[in-house]
Amino acid sequence: MSTRDSQPKLVSPEGGPAPVTLAEIIKDPPSPHRGADGEYFALGFPEEVLTFIAGQVDQSSKTLETGCGLSTTVFALLGTQHIAISPAAYEFEQIKEYCHARDIATDQICFYAEPSELLLPNLACDLLDLVLIDGRHGMPAPFIDFYYTSRKLKVGGLLVIDDTWLWTGRVLKDFLLAEPEWALEIDFPPRTAVFRKLADGSENKEWADQKFVVENSEFKLGLVPLSYSAAAIGYLRRGEYLTLAKRIATVAGRSLKKSNDRS
Repeated sequence: MSTRDSQPKLVSPEGGPAPVTLAEIIKDPPSPHRGADGEYFALGFPEEVLTFIAGQVDQSSKTLETGCGLSTTVFALLGTQHIAISPAAYEFEQIKEYCHARDIATDQICFYAEPSELLLPNLACDLLDLVLIDGRHGMPAPFIDFYYTSRKLKVGGLLVIDDTWLWTGRVLKDFLLAEPEWALEIDFPPRTAVFRKLADGSENKEWADQKFVVENSEFKLGLVPLSYSAAAIGYLRRGEYLTLAKRIATVAGRSLKKSNDRS
């Protein structure tokens, strides 16, 4: 379900306080997350990452994030045409309340109170300038978020992956490092990595065309004759998976027989 904040932007009276700054938001962040005890709390976000994002987008930029928190407030402050996705509707209410108290408009944000894996497949939006993946981090959520948002990100746009210190985030980062369609724009170890999209299509390739998958698989095309490697790729591209499986079993059987004969 999508909701746009209908409350008008508050206007400070002449001579009133100066507009809030990014530094002030980082120092005094919102607390949209709710614990088991019902208390609300804040989760930090790297200041250097938020500062970087602030230097890459403006009010004409189209942005999207999975998750909700301090970053959502920063996108509101920057005035981007933003999409925020989180299944916890109460988080959005906390963000709106925080922003309204500081005269930060939120009417340019489209809030979707739904799980990203259910929303993203059918989400219609303009091509995006920046995507932040920072929703659920359990398997396979970050990969689902990447699969669908990468298609909506324009060539030349930025993909920000948070929590690369977790296994799921690290694998996604390592995968993109090996893909020619993506280039590491800047790294904020150990937590966040930013990639620039150079071309479409990385999410649609078969495993034999993805360097990271090949190099981290027990079955490596480089360990079999070149003629077989070419044939295997051909089977994959034609969708002849059963034939490929039979060929793999045959090659594996021959290798096992040779190993047993040597012993």
